[in-house]
Amino acid sequence: MKLVSAKPFTFEGGKRAVLLLHGFTGNTIDVRELGRYLNERGYTCHGPLYEGHGDTPEMLVTTRAEQWWEYVVEGYRFLQKQGHEEIAVVGLSLGGVFALKTAYTFPVKALVSMCAPVKPKSAEDLGRHVSLFTQRYKKILGISAEQIEEEWTSLRGQSIQMVESVQAVIEEVGDQIQEITCPALVVQSGKDHPVNLESADLLYNRISSEQKSLIWYENSPHLVTRGPEKEKLHEDVYRFLEELDWEDA
Repeated sequence: MKLVSAKPFTFEGGKRAVLLLHGFTGNTIDVRELGRYLNERGYTCHGPLYEGHGDTPEMLVTTRAEQWWEYVVEGYRFLQKQGHEEIAVVGLSLGGVFALKTAYTFPVKALVSMCAPVKPKSAEDLGRHVSLFTQRYKKILGISAEQIEEEWTSLRGQSIQMVESVQAVIEEVGDQIQEITCPALVVQSGKDHPVNLESADLLYNRISSEQKSLIWYENSPHLVTRGPEKEKLHEDVYRFLEELDWEDA
């Protein structure tokens, strides 16, 4: 089986812009379909690909969360340079954490956080996440289970600093959530095993936004953007964005 190459994307539309952020060990494919849906309805959508993502596990473990954040900042600046004065930010998983950070760091029109792990996760949990990614990646290449285990043993030690950097950004953002005042939509799937489901209520309650809502997708997995309720998600995100007081309205 051939691996699908992930790339950054930009779908040009109108003045209203949306920055779409993928998650940890994921890539732009996870938010591309949502971006295309919004673009077909007039929005300019841009999705950056973080350092080490969409690449091999060996490349991923050499990178850190602070490097990935720089790609988020570059994505925001890119939309500004294209002349977009109003930018909404939409993020999945760790991308949701980055979306939260964007919302209290820069002026944003609105925020959509999807399945964001705002409760600190243990190093063991994050390590398992990297291990599963490594196994899936290597299996696609046709590598045997024994060889995968051998390679992961080597990678495990190299991944420690990366995992610690992810923990640090989750904790940092968790401490700043109350600074967010823009309109916010919190999305949470009901079958989200990687994320503590208490994160959604915690996030919703801590955000200081006057205009905020929480929507659950009970039958969806962690990657809610690719789950069985993705069409409803597309509609809900679009409806949320349409209700904002955009200057071009």
